[in-house]
Amino acid sequence: MIQSMTGYGRGTAGKGTKKITSFIKVVNGRYLDIKIRGLEIEPDDYSNIRNLIVEKLVRGTVHVNLELENKNAESISFNEARFEAIEKILLEIQKKYGRHLDMGDFINSNDLFANRDVQSLDSKLIKDCVNNACTEVIKMRKSEGKVLQADFKKRLNSLSEVLSKIEKRLPEELDNRSEKYKNKIIELINNNSIDESRIAMETAILAEKADVTEEVVRLKSHFDQFHGMISSNEPVGRRLNFLTQEIAREVNTIGSKTSSNDVINNVIIMKDEVEKIREQVQNIL
Repeated sequence: MIQSMTGYGRGTAGKGTKKITSFIKVVNGRYLDIKIRGLEIEPDDYSNIRNLIVEKLVRGTVHVNLELENKNAESISFNEARFEAIEKILLEIQKKYGRHLDMGDFINSNDLFANRDVQSLDSKLIKDCVNNACTEVIKMRKSEGKVLQADFKKRLNSLSEVLSKIEKRLPEELDNRSEKYKNKIIELINNNSIDESRIAMETAILAEKADVTEEVVRLKSHFDQFHGMISSNEPVGRRLNFLTQEIAREVNTIGSKTSSNDVINNVIIMKDEVEKIREQVQNIL
Protein backbone atom coordinates (compact mmCIF):
# COMPACT_ATOMS: atom_id res chain seq x y z
CA MET A 1 0.00 0.00 0.00
CA ILE A 2 1.18 3.55 -0.72
CA GLN A 3 2.47 5.76 2.07
CA SER A 4 2.07 9.46 2.68
CA MET A 5 5.32 11.40 2.65
CA THR A 6 4.45 13.38 5.77
CA GLY A 7 4.56 11.98 9.28
CA TYR A 8 5.58 12.48 12.88
CA GLY A 9 7.25 10.16 15.34
CA ARG A 10 8.75 10.13 18.83
CA GLY A 11 11.25 7.56 20.05
CA THR A 12 13.15 7.02 23.28
CA ALA A 13 16.05 4.84 24.44
CA GLY A 14 17.90 4.49 27.74
CA LYS A 15 16.91 5.32 31.33
CA GLY A 16 17.36 8.12 33.85
CA THR A 17 19.91 10.76 32.92
CA LYS A 18 21.00 8.63 29.96
CA LYS A 19 17.53 8.61 28.41
CA ILE A 20 17.57 10.09 24.91
CA THR A 21 14.43 11.20 23.07
CA SER A 22 14.18 11.71 19.33
CA PHE A 23 11.43 13.72 17.64
CA ILE A 24 11.09 13.33 13.88
CA LYS A 25 8.83 15.42 11.65
CA VAL A 26 8.70 14.78 7.91
CA VAL A 27 7.14 17.17 5.40
CA ASN A 28 6.88 17.01 1.62
CA GLY A 29 10.13 17.29 -0.32
CA ARG A 30 11.21 16.44 -3.82
CA TYR A 31 14.31 14.70 -2.49
CA LEU A 32 15.58 13.55 0.91
CA ASP A 33 16.74 16.47 3.05
CA ILE A 34 17.80 15.66 6.63
CA LYS A 35 18.13 18.31 9.34
CA ILE A 36 19.46 17.17 12.73
CA ARG A 37 19.29 19.48 15.75
CA GLY A 38 19.52 19.32 19.51
CA LEU A 39 22.35 17.37 21.09
CA GLU A 40 25.98 17.65 20.02
CA ILE A 41 26.83 14.21 18.68
CA GLU A 42 29.91 12.59 17.19
CA PRO A 43 30.36 12.56 13.38
CA ASP A 44 29.94 8.78 13.36
CA ASP A 45 26.62 9.07 15.21
CA TYR A 46 25.49 11.76 12.78
CA SER A 47 26.39 9.49 9.87
CA ASN A 48 24.57 6.55 11.45
CA ILE A 49 21.41 8.64 11.87
CA ARG A 50 21.55 9.77 8.25
CA ASN A 51 22.04 6.22 6.98
CA LEU A 52 19.15 4.99 9.09
CA ILE A 53 16.81 7.70 7.80
CA VAL A 54 17.87 7.08 4.20
CA GLU A 55 16.94 3.42 4.63
CA LYS A 56 13.72 3.95 6.59
CA LEU A 57 12.16 7.20 5.36
CA VAL A 58 13.50 7.40 1.77
CA ARG A 59 12.21 10.86 0.79
CA GLY A 60 10.96 14.15 2.21
CA THR A 61 12.32 16.96 4.37
CA VAL A 62 13.16 15.26 7.66
CA HIS A 63 13.56 17.30 10.85
CA VAL A 64 15.26 15.34 13.65
CA ASN A 65 15.48 16.79 17.15
CA LEU A 66 17.45 14.97 19.87
CA GLU A 67 16.94 15.66 23.57
CA LEU A 68 18.61 14.25 26.66
CA GLU A 69 16.57 13.49 29.77
CA ASN A 70 18.09 15.25 32.78
CA LYS A 71 15.94 16.09 35.77
CA ASN A 72 18.84 17.36 37.88
CA ALA A 73 18.68 21.14 37.36
CA GLU A 74 21.97 21.69 39.22
CA SER A 75 23.85 19.83 36.50
CA ILE A 76 22.72 22.32 33.83
CA SER A 77 24.52 25.57 32.96
CA PHE A 78 24.20 28.22 30.27
CA ASN A 79 26.25 27.22 27.22
CA GLU A 80 27.71 30.67 26.70
CA ALA A 81 30.39 29.63 24.20
CA ARG A 82 27.91 27.92 21.88
CA PHE A 83 25.42 30.78 22.09
CA GLU A 84 28.08 33.37 21.21
CA ALA A 85 29.45 31.23 18.38
CA ILE A 86 26.00 30.93 16.77
CA GLU A 87 25.35 34.64 17.27
CA LYS A 88 28.69 35.52 15.65
CA ILE A 89 27.93 33.41 12.58
CA LEU A 90 24.50 35.01 12.15
CA LEU A 91 26.00 38.51 12.40
CA GLU A 92 28.60 37.61 9.77
CA ILE A 93 25.85 36.41 7.45
CA GLN A 94 23.94 39.66 7.98
CA LYS A 95 27.01 41.81 7.25
CA LYS A 96 28.13 39.84 4.19
CA TYR A 97 24.78 39.08 2.58
CA GLY A 98 22.47 41.67 4.10
CA ARG A 99 20.08 39.03 5.37
CA HIS A 100 18.83 38.83 8.94
CA LEU A 101 18.29 35.32 10.24
CA ASP A 102 16.32 34.69 13.42
CA MET A 103 18.37 32.70 15.92
CA GLY A 104 15.19 31.06 17.15
CA ASP A 105 14.94 29.21 13.85
CA PHE A 106 18.26 27.48 14.41
CA ILE A 107 18.60 26.72 18.13
CA ASN A 108 16.67 25.08 20.94
CA SER A 109 17.16 24.50 24.67
CA ASN A 110 19.93 21.98 24.06
CA ASP A 111 21.92 24.62 22.20
CA LEU A 112 21.58 27.06 25.10
CA PHE A 113 22.25 24.77 28.06
CA ALA A 114 25.17 22.44 28.76
CA ASN A 115 25.18 19.43 31.05
CA ARG A 116 28.09 19.67 33.46
CA ASP A 117 28.38 16.07 34.52
CA VAL A 118 26.68 14.09 31.76
CA GLN A 119 28.87 11.35 30.33
CA SER A 120 29.41 10.95 26.59
CA LEU A 121 26.29 9.91 24.73
CA ASP A 122 25.81 6.23 23.98
CA SER A 123 25.88 5.69 20.22
CA LYS A 124 23.57 2.70 20.44
CA LEU A 125 20.98 4.67 22.42
CA ILE A 126 21.09 7.47 19.84
CA LYS A 127 20.52 5.04 17.00
CA ASP A 128 17.81 3.15 18.88
CA CYS A 129 15.77 6.24 19.75
CA VAL A 130 15.95 7.52 16.15
CA ASN A 131 14.96 4.08 14.86
CA ASN A 132 11.97 4.04 17.23
CA ALA A 133 10.92 7.48 16.01
CA CYS A 134 11.23 6.31 12.38
CA THR A 135 8.94 3.39 13.17
CA GLU A 136 6.30 5.81 14.44
CA VAL A 137 6.69 7.99 11.34
CA ILE A 138 6.20 4.98 9.06
CA LYS A 139 3.13 3.90 11.02
CA MET A 140 1.60 7.35 10.53
CA ARG A 141 2.62 7.39 6.85
CA LYS A 142 0.85 4.08 6.24
CA SER A 143 -2.28 5.27 8.03
CA GLU A 144 -2.47 8.40 5.87
CA GLY A 145 -1.55 6.36 2.80
CA LYS A 146 -4.59 4.16 3.35
CA VAL A 147 -6.83 7.23 3.28
CA LEU A 148 -5.14 8.57 0.15
CA GLN A 149 -5.45 5.21 -1.59
CA ALA A 150 -9.21 5.17 -0.99
CA ASP A 151 -9.49 8.72 -2.33
CA PHE A 152 -7.50 7.85 -5.46
CA LYS A 153 -9.68 4.81 -6.15
CA LYS A 154 -12.82 6.90 -5.83
CA ARG A 155 -11.52 9.53 -8.24
CA LEU A 156 -10.22 6.96 -10.73
CA ASN A 157 -13.64 5.30 -10.74
CA SER A 158 -15.22 8.69 -11.39
CA LEU A 159 -12.81 9.32 -14.26
CA SER A 160 -13.54 5.91 -15.76
CA GLU A 161 -17.29 6.52 -15.63
CA VAL A 162 -16.98 9.89 -17.36
CA LEU A 163 -14.60 8.42 -19.94
CA SER A 164 -17.18 5.71 -20.71
CA LYS A 165 -19.74 8.42 -21.44
CA ILE A 166 -17.30 10.08 -23.84
CA GLU A 167 -16.51 6.76 -25.50
CA LYS A 168 -20.21 6.06 -26.12
CA ARG A 169 -20.47 9.41 -27.86
CA LEU A 170 -17.59 8.76 -30.27
CA PRO A 171 -19.54 7.15 -33.17
CA GLU A 172 -22.12 9.93 -33.11
CA GLU A 173 -19.38 12.52 -32.74
CA LEU A 174 -17.56 11.11 -35.78
CA ASP A 175 -20.74 11.14 -37.90
CA ASN A 176 -21.53 14.72 -36.88
CA ARG A 177 -18.03 15.86 -37.76
CA SER A 178 -18.12 14.13 -41.14
CA GLU A 179 -21.44 15.74 -41.98
CA LYS A 180 -20.23 19.12 -40.80
CA TYR A 181 -17.07 18.94 -42.92
CA LYS A 182 -19.02 17.73 -45.94
CA ASN A 183 -21.50 20.61 -45.76
CA LYS A 184 -18.67 23.09 -45.26
CA ILE A 185 -16.81 21.82 -48.34
CA ILE A 186 -19.97 21.95 -50.50
CA GLU A 187 -20.67 25.45 -49.27
CA LEU A 188 -17.17 26.64 -50.13
CA ILE A 189 -17.06 24.99 -53.58
CA ASN A 190 -20.66 25.81 -54.46
CA ASN A 191 -20.64 23.39 -57.40
CA ASN A 192 -23.49 20.96 -58.02
CA SER A 193 -21.29 18.69 -60.14
CA ILE A 194 -18.92 17.95 -57.25
CA ASP A 195 -17.64 14.38 -56.85
CA GLU A 196 -19.54 12.99 -53.86
CA SER A 197 -17.08 10.10 -53.36
CA ARG A 198 -14.16 12.52 -53.20
CA ILE A 199 -15.98 14.64 -50.64
CA ALA A 200 -16.74 11.56 -48.56
CA MET A 201 -13.09 10.54 -48.62
CA GLU A 202 -11.80 13.99 -47.66
CA THR A 203 -14.33 14.47 -44.88
CA ALA A 204 -13.50 11.00 -43.52
CA ILE A 205 -9.83 11.96 -43.36
CA LEU A 206 -10.61 15.22 -41.54
CA ALA A 207 -12.95 13.50 -39.13
CA GLU A 208 -10.38 10.80 -38.40
CA LYS A 209 -7.81 13.43 -37.44
CA ALA A 210 -10.27 14.70 -34.85
CA ASP A 211 -11.03 11.21 -33.54
CA VAL A 212 -10.08 10.66 -29.88
CA THR A 213 -10.23 6.86 -29.79
CA GLU A 214 -6.45 6.62 -29.24
CA GLU A 215 -6.61 9.04 -26.32
CA VAL A 216 -9.45 7.06 -24.75
CA VAL A 217 -7.47 3.80 -25.05
CA ARG A 218 -4.37 5.40 -23.51
CA LEU A 219 -6.39 6.84 -20.64
CA LYS A 220 -7.79 3.40 -19.83
CA SER A 221 -4.25 2.05 -19.76
CA HIS A 222 -3.11 4.92 -17.52
CA PHE A 223 -5.98 4.26 -15.10
CA ASP A 224 -5.00 0.58 -14.88
CA GLN A 225 -1.37 1.51 -14.20
CA PHE A 226 -2.45 4.00 -11.54
CA HIS A 227 -4.54 1.34 -9.77
CA GLY A 228 -1.53 -0.99 -9.79
CA MET A 229 0.86 1.62 -8.40
CA ILE A 230 -1.33 2.67 -5.48
CA SER A 231 -1.43 -0.98 -4.36
CA SER A 232 2.38 -1.22 -4.38
CA ASN A 233 4.49 -1.36 -1.22
CA GLU A 234 7.33 0.45 -2.99
CA PRO A 235 7.76 4.26 -3.12
CA VAL A 236 5.80 5.32 -6.22
CA GLY A 237 5.28 9.05 -5.68
CA ARG A 238 7.49 10.16 -8.57
CA ARG A 239 5.96 7.65 -10.99
CA LEU A 240 2.43 8.62 -9.95
CA ASN A 241 3.31 12.26 -10.54
CA PHE A 242 4.50 11.49 -14.07
CA LEU A 243 1.47 9.30 -14.79
CA THR A 244 -0.88 12.05 -13.58
CA GLN A 245 0.75 14.46 -16.03
CA GLU A 246 0.17 11.97 -18.85
CA ILE A 247 -3.48 11.58 -17.85
CA ALA A 248 -3.92 15.36 -17.85
CA ARG A 249 -2.31 15.57 -21.30
CA GLU A 250 -4.68 12.99 -22.81
CA VAL A 251 -7.73 14.68 -21.27
CA ASN A 252 -6.61 18.05 -22.66
CA THR A 253 -6.14 16.50 -26.10
CA ILE A 254 -9.69 15.14 -26.07
CA GLY A 255 -10.96 18.58 -25.14
CA SER A 256 -9.03 20.27 -27.95
CA LYS A 257 -10.28 17.82 -30.60
CA THR A 258 -13.98 17.88 -29.82
CA SER A 259 -16.71 20.37 -30.64
CA SER A 260 -19.49 18.54 -28.80
CA ASN A 261 -20.85 20.40 -25.78
CA ASP A 262 -21.59 17.12 -24.00
CA VAL A 263 -18.02 15.89 -24.46
CA ILE A 264 -16.57 19.27 -23.45
CA ASN A 265 -18.63 19.25 -20.25
CA ASN A 266 -17.36 15.77 -19.44
CA VAL A 267 -13.78 16.87 -20.15
CA ILE A 268 -14.22 19.71 -17.65
CA ILE A 269 -15.35 17.20 -15.01
CA MET A 270 -12.31 15.01 -15.77
CA LYS A 271 -9.92 17.96 -15.55
CA ASP A 272 -11.26 18.81 -12.11
CA GLU A 273 -10.76 15.24 -10.88
CA VAL A 274 -7.25 15.02 -12.37
CA GLU A 275 -6.26 18.28 -10.67
CA LYS A 276 -7.41 16.92 -7.30
CA ILE A 277 -5.39 13.76 -7.92
CA ARG A 278 -2.34 15.82 -8.90
CA GLU A 279 -2.49 17.75 -5.62
CA GLN A 280 -2.73 14.56 -3.57
CA VAL A 281 0.06 12.83 -5.49
CA GLN A 282 2.52 15.46 -4.24
CA ASN A 283 2.10 13.94 -0.78
CA ILE A 284 2.90 10.37 -1.81
CA LEU A 285 6.22 8.77 -0.87
